[in-house]
Amino acid sequence: MEYITLTPENISEEHICCAFSDKKCQDSYDAKKQWLKQEFKNGYVFRRLDERAKVFIEYGPAEHFWAPVKADNFLMLGCFWVSGKYKGHGQSI
Repeated sequence: MEYITLTPENISEEHICCAFSDKKCQDSYDAKKQWLKQEFKNGYVFRRLDERAKVFIEYGPAEHFWAPVKADNFLMLGCFWVSGKYKGHGQSI
């Protein structure tokens, strides 16, 4: 299995496989991509399976997390999603 790590350079061409990536939610999808571009500068990571599937993980330093937490020197998990035929196979990202 191959994984893609999104960056400011490739995010415009890559699918972010979010729950709200439906065409009727295009504004939210675009806003999420803009937000990710900014957060990559703070160490945020978005990795996804290089397949047409919802298999991805988002995480970043707690000091810059989008929710108010006090957890210096920890990582916070923003989202982890494995669905469809990939669910239940124990692959690590």
